Amino acid sequence: MTSLAPTPKIPKKSGSEKGKKTDKESVLCDLICPECGKETDILVKNICRDCFSQKFNLFELPLVLHARVCPQCGAHYHKSKWNDFENIEEIVMLAAQENMLVQSGLQNVSVGMHPHPRSPYIYDVLVDMEAEVEGVKLYKDAKTEVRIKREACDMCSRRAGGYFEAIIQIRAGNRMPTKEEVNQSLHLINETMIHMLKKGDKLAFVTDSMTFKDGADIFIGSTNAGRHVCKRIIEVMGGSVSESYTLAGVKDGKEIFRTTFAMRLPEFKKGDVIFVDGKVVEVRNCAKRLTGVCLSDSSSYFTDSENLKDAKHLGNVADAQNAVLVDVEENAILILDPVTYETVTIKKPISFNSVPGSEIKVFRTEYGIFAL
Repeated sequence: MTSLAPTPKIPKKSGSEKGKKTDKESVLCDLICPECGKETDILVKNICRDCFSQKFNLFELPLVLHARVCPQCGAHYHKSKWNDFENIEEIVMLAAQENMLVQSGLQNVSVGMHPHPRSPYIYDVLVDMEAEVEGVKLYKDAKTEVRIKREACDMCSRRAGGYFEAIIQIRAGNRMPTKEEVNQSLHLINETMIHMLKKGDKLAFVTDSMTFKDGADIFIGSTNAGRHVCKRIIEVMGGSVSESYTLAGVKDGKEIFRTTFAMRLPEFKKGDVIFVDGKVVEVRNCAKRLTGVCLSDSSSYFTDSENLKDAKHLGNVADAQNAVLVDVEENAILILDPVTYETVTIKKPISFNSVPGSEIKVFRTEYGIFAL
């Protein structure tokens, strides 16, 4: 809206000059408002201050407004895209703010907005404004109704439609993964999805999961999230991963690929007994590094997982047998072989405190018998 320059104020003459003013000067000093007929000392856009305050419209605001909000994640459709908003009142005030038509040329503007919920999906917004126009202070208040339209955003629509960009195949090297390992993998996946969502990856969700005897397949909405999942599993549980790609279709002239992450858990797990570097080792942990205990002398054993290519799996401590303890010496113990029932002398473990006549757990291998 355009503004006109104010009518210049005619200075009044001093008391000594009042008696000398002419009839023409008297007319100029006492201005008449053409709108209401009152005398005034100044005209604003050719009318007096009171008439100008009544006729000048600071802003216009529609009676009813609409806002699109996703009922699942709370995102708000704004400027042709879905944006995150934590507070529904922010969305309501933004709708009122962007639909206000404010006059140009205002000075010292102050605006207040006060949303009041009438129902969960209808808000009344009271708007008040103070401003100055050519030295005249003006005030206006108005009310609008903002109606919340519930509409699924693009990401939630994809999730509901089974959208996925990646498949994570949980398997184990040269063995079947245990139920505990599969459950731990699923737990790590859910943790990573929550973390990626907080970082802004809206496609970080699990579309579907299927478990089999030899592992599980998990369908992930985001390839980026799938890559972070595999990295997290390797950090905690060890293993390796390889990627392959398949063409899923074409959209807007671009080819769309899906990624398959072949996740292989370590060949050895906690409790396994292996032969490596000429030693019989009970595995305690096998992530990026394998840690364990040498059963021959109870010393600690460490090595990188990549050095286990020639390791031999002997069994698991769950396969241990009970043997009768015959006698205890300083560095050795005598047991009754649970298979041949012959008395056998084996290495005494550190912190051994069993007494003769009791039963202890032993593990039989081709490299000898070891007490656990």
